[in-house]
Amino acid sequence: MSLPPAPRRGRGIPPCRRKTIIVNEAGICTVEHLRHVYGDRTALEDISFSLHRGTVVGLVGANGSGKSTLLRILAGVQRASAGRVEQFGTDISAHESVGRGVGAATDGMAMWPTWTVRKNLTYLARLSGASRGDVARVAELVDIAAEMRTRLSRLSLGNRQRLSLAAAILVGTELVLLDEPMNGLDPDARQRIRELLIQLSGEGRTVLLSSHDLHEVESSCSHLLVLDRGRLVFGGPTNDFVGTHQMTILRMSRADTDRAQVLLTHAGLHCRRDSSGAPVVFSHDASAANRVLGEAGIPVLTSEERHATLEERFHDRPRQPAHGEG
Repeated sequence: MSLPPAPRRGRGIPPCRRKTIIVNEAGICTVEHLRHVYGDRTALEDISFSLHRGTVVGLVGANGSGKSTLLRILAGVQRASAGRVEQFGTDISAHESVGRGVGAATDGMAMWPTWTVRKNLTYLARLSGASRGDVARVAELVDIAAEMRTRLSRLSLGNRQRLSLAAAILVGTELVLLDEPMNGLDPDARQRIRELLIQLSGEGRTVLLSSHDLHEVESSCSHLLVLDRGRLVFGGPTNDFVGTHQMTILRMSRADTDRAQVLLTHAGLHCRRDSSGAPVVFSHDASAANRVLGEAGIPVLTSEERHATLEERFHDRPRQPAHGEG
């Protein structure tokens, strides 16, 4: 699956001072028929897609769908069992690690707990060709400049997350890979990271981020990769995945809303509440919901339709069979 290109690099976050990487505009990262197994368990099966310059792409899926495995392979810290991964025209499947231009905040990316924030970032800068000025700018961007003399082992969870983000952005002048980047961050920091993702995209960098928070993905990502049991079931614009799915809000007496949600959930219908407390169901379940509530003596006063969110659409997706099933 191929994701369309986005606008080219503008001005904003200064790139590290290094030779420009010339890449094919068709895709800076192309994955073909990727497969990975752990013993007798298949983690990824026949995954193919391309990432294009300047896009922010959300990688979503349930636990065990293969998201972290895919990110580790793209980051070069894990070798795939089969398939091809090409970055900037080079097949990294045949190399020990990825080349310059790829930064990652994922499992398996080493940091040194006894070193200070400054020493960690400065060491990574030397390896990647970045300058001291780049280190200072990135630290300001993720709001960790005040902790530059603090050892990693003494950082709070949120500041460790900021350090990982800083490292990924410092090294990832072309491609930034993030695994649950909002974990441990307060609401203000989350908003700052959303704005930073937009900046990175405007700079022409490509960001692939994995998250279980689909609200964050929907607000930050123009494109999606959706994994289900190790298979890629969608790749394209976020709006295309959500599509024309509709939700129905069931208006009723406020005294009935708690009981209504219990009854609908017990009947096997996906039910949530809107800001007023009214039950919300998939529109294709609205008739069944009205029947359940009518049998219970709960009158629906009126109903309204609205577009589904990404999270709602994700929960309504067709499920893939387990590997080995028909």
